[in-house]
Amino acid sequence: GFLSSRRGRSPLHVAHLNHGFRAESEQEAVFVAKLCQSWGVPCTVAKRNVLATCKEMRLSKQQGARVSRYAFLQEVAKAQEATFIALGHTADDQVETILINTLRGAGITGQMGIPISRDVGGCLLIRPILKMTRSEIIAELSTAVIAVVEDPSNQDKRYLRSRVRHELIPFLETYNPRIRKAFLQGAKLSGQENDFIEKTLAEIIPKIDVVIEAGNISFNLSLFLPLHPALQHRLLRWAIRKLKGDLRDIGFEPIETILTAMDKDFTLCLPQGMTAKKTDTKLILAARSLHVKTNAPPEFTIPKLTKEQTAIDLPEWNLRLALSVVPPPLTQQPCSILFDFDTISYPLTVRGFLPGDRFCPLGMKGRHKKLQDFFVDMKVPKEKRNHVPLLVCPAGIVAVIGFRQDERFKVTETTKRILCLQRFI
Repeated sequence: GFLSSRRGRSPLHVAHLNHGFRAESEQEAVFVAKLCQSWGVPCTVAKRNVLATCKEMRLSKQQGARVSRYAFLQEVAKAQEATFIALGHTADDQVETILINTLRGAGITGQMGIPISRDVGGCLLIRPILKMTRSEIIAELSTAVIAVVEDPSNQDKRYLRSRVRHELIPFLETYNPRIRKAFLQGAKLSGQENDFIEKTLAEIIPKIDVVIEAGNISFNLSLFLPLHPALQHRLLRWAIRKLKGDLRDIGFEPIETILTAMDKDFTLCLPQGMTAKKTDTKLILAARSLHVKTNAPPEFTIPKLTKEQTAIDLPEWNLRLALSVVPPPLTQQPCSILFDFDTISYPLTVRGFLPGDRFCPLGMKGRHKKLQDFFVDMKVPKEKRNHVPLLVCPAGIVAVIGFRQDERFKVTETTKRILCLQRFI
């Protein structure tokens, strides 16, 4: 990162973070420091325990590295009283990002790719070489006789971006040699269309009786429903972002579920503690929080299940469950958990956290984890842990409802009966 400073400081300050993932990273940090010294440019070089950040925040190495890197840049920018943070993303990075977003089913916001600028805590983050290709930059550096160091992980095909860079884009170029330019043109068009929608949205919001209160946002359905579906979708995205700060881990499906269920009243649990409720006249989005209680609500025994859906109200747990046993295949819906019913024995109960509780979180391949450690990882405050409902059978914890199911009871290719559990507020 390059930081532009003010108040008589150097107009340029270089910031380099060593993530500590590779043996070469130490040498790269030394290279940056020596290059800056030879140019007479002040430089801040630091090393962070990114793996600890990944574990604490339950992020992949790539995600954790990004979080750590941006936090570091903002720290240096604040210390240097910087006006700008300039990053070195190129046109090739832009094309790769657009392709990755497209593979994940992104709309026009994803197809815009990397923004050329955005505000980060009062400091403007800019990407001044976003329209230049890597080859153009390498050529300029070669002409200026400036040494280049490349991150070896750029060649590591375990990472999706690396596979897109070295496999997918060359393959697409066999169909269109100018495929990179085509994606960049598409990004420009998507940006223009997104700008139009955002301006239209800003004009519409004051006219459709949106009520913003502490923890929830409601829409007047008589004014919301006549809007074009694209604007309805964008309004829900706007409301979620306003309530929780971002759209991370929300995705397309929950919003689509809301819009396709508008013909009847409902209450839905969305990811990240969000809820959506529709009445005759209103659609209400809320940021849900668990009730704070010192003691856990009483244990509840679930009656034996058949193929018919069983609805269970648990007001003490601020919860409503719908359970059914069905043959595969079954598509998982938002706010639902699927289990192999034949791995579960009775009695099946809902209870609270007990000292010594352990389970095998899905994805950990059968490794046990203390439930207390899991709550710490998920940042569940101590005073709220007793109010997290656990689905339990004699073999152990089947699911930490609202968080994670147990690996031992997951649906597999040999599953003959599926227990579907849907949760509502």
